Amino acid sequence: MSDAQIQVCHLNKQFDGKVILNDVNLKVMPGESHIVIGLSGSGKSVLLKCILGLLQADSGQVLVDGEDWNCLNQTEQLKRMRCIGMVFQGAALFDSLPVWENVSFVLRQQGMQKKEARERAEEVLEKVGLSNICDKMPAELSGGMAKRVGLARAICHRPKIIFYDEPLSGLDPVMSDVITHLMRQLHEEMQVTSLTIAHNMKLVRDFGDQVSMLYQGRIHLQTPASELDLQDDPIFRQFIEGRANGPLDINNQHRQGSL
Repeated sequence: MSDAQIQVCHLNKQFDGKVILNDVNLKVMPGESHIVIGLSGSGKSVLLKCILGLLQADSGQVLVDGEDWNCLNQTEQLKRMRCIGMVFQGAALFDSLPVWENVSFVLRQQGMQKKEARERAEEVLEKVGLSNICDKMPAELSGGMAKRVGLARAICHRPKIIFYDEPLSGLDPVMSDVITHLMRQLHEEMQVTSLTIAHNMKLVRDFGDQVSMLYQGRIHLQTPASELDLQDDPIFRQFIEGRANGPLDINNQHRQGSL
């Protein structure tokens, strides 16, 4: 099992005086699949970017294995990022590179020779059910294939942590189920630590070990995924049941924009 632990401590972030993250505390245990849910505009993507170091928090800490990543210089941050895999909301493939070069991009950046990098790409593509497509270009792939190529790229360098940003976005229900099953299979096989930003409640139930709801800039509630239906908090229940009517401050939340 991965020994990587992520801890967010008293994280705060504002844009133009508007509070997006307000004293956020979150812990992802080693080997855990932790999913953060919340309304569009609730700050989920901002939280993820702060954890990754793509945004600088106004205050607070992001600890990975006890090390504060916000205190690292750029060289140290790039070195630490080698233990991370990232699956983007869109596949975010490089249009000008064939599939195998997309998948092995991090390895090539780290200096791996072309032959070995291609062999590794072929190996992980087979894991995601995509054999014999190494030389295809991204434009030749369906949406589901592109998502699986994105998964292959995320695991190719054998990370200890994988971040998923809305991994089912744009997929039909059948392909969503295929990708969810694949994510769970890879998680169990690789025993990585995973943090996922998601709206899809089926993904939450099928892939999550722990679930945290971000609301009005704070972690409103955290629960084991297996106990979702035991929670009686009205705000949480309205969200997971997908109801328009209830105590959720939907209008105010959506005025924040899609952050």
